[in-house]
Amino acid sequence: MESNEQYHFKFSKSPKKFPRMLNDSANSIAVYTVLCILRRMRKQLCLEAMIEYMDEYLLTIEESNPQLREAVLKALSMVSIKKIYKDAML
Repeated sequence: MESNEQYHFKFSKSPKKFPRMLNDSANSIAVYTVLCILRRMRKQLCLEAMIEYMDEYLLTIEESNPQLREAVLKALSMVSIKKIYKDAML
């Protein structure tokens, strides 16, 4: 497990925009809807339930579309998740 020292970022009240992820309205609606479902699930059922649901949802998508899984994993291997998080929270 990594030390908490690596996650001491300055947080602002308004995250930066994600222009690449939300370029078209259909994508924006889909991403926003999924995030709202997960947020509501976390609040009503708890964090663990939300994570379990998210994992099952991802597994279902990955099993039905392995090419999508491989493409996304390849794309994610080229980016820093920590940087995405840090950039969004500054």
